[in-house]
Amino acid sequence: MRKIIIVLLLISSKSYSQETYNGSIVDKNSKEVLPYVNIGVVGKNIGTVSNNNGDFQIELNEKYDNDTLKISIIGYKSLIFKVSNFKNIILKNPTLQLEEEITELQEVVVSSRKLKEKILGNKTTSKKISGGFSSNHLGNEIGIKIKIKKSPTYIKDFNVFIIKNEYDSIKFRLNFYDLKDGLPNKSLLKDNIIIVSQIKEGKLTVDLSDYDIVVYEDFFVSLEWIENLGDKDGLKFSSGFLGSPIIIRSTSQDDWQKIGAISVGFNVTAKY
Repeated sequence: MRKIIIVLLLISSKSYSQETYNGSIVDKNSKEVLPYVNIGVVGKNIGTVSNNNGDFQIELNEKYDNDTLKISIIGYKSLIFKVSNFKNIILKNPTLQLEEEITELQEVVVSSRKLKEKILGNKTTSKKISGGFSSNHLGNEIGIKIKIKKSPTYIKDFNVFIIKNEYDSIKFRLNFYDLKDGLPNKSLLKDNIIIVSQIKEGKLTVDLSDYDIVVYEDFFVSLEWIENLGDKDGLKFSSGFLGSPIIIRSTSQDDWQKIGAISVGFNVTAKY
């Protein structure tokens, strides 16, 4: 008689609970709500952005309890918590307060010489190759590195060519960062730059003359989702194979990643 031996492998896996935490963010002194604040677990694909009323919702799995959660926005001191501590704090008091950060403005020397004007970055308007956000998660960010010709360089405007927009209206935050090891590092801005557009197809230009953006080295420019528009993939930008490769982060406070060889059509008009 043949003996049939059946071996059962019992695979044990730890089950983690995931809970949703709600809160709001205000200015510590004025108590005014702070919209579009980045909230997320540092280095993880777990994050969000507060809405225009300062309210936010974030799902936190207990496996991240020993990780770091960061809350940040331009012009304010960041709040940093151990995730487990953040959970306890937000359950006791769902209103978080950010303190305004006073920064010393960098001196800008304006030369009397006539400045040259040039478009820097990817100037494509082709509809054959498209690129866009990796998801519609709040805080999802996409951008490219831009090389300057001369220091200092003054940024006049930002441009991108939209080849598909299926939304009634789109809202982004435009970000500028310096670079460290080839990846975005610290913000170069003193104020948030919020873009609202109804363009379905064509060139979107953002006038930056009021923001006094001056760069002294190569920099990174990006667009960030800050308003929930649903799950459909309804927005595409003109892209191409020439230029700096796309760099993204999935959501607020996540790590940056280089994606393939395609460059999205972001560019700036600069003077130097």
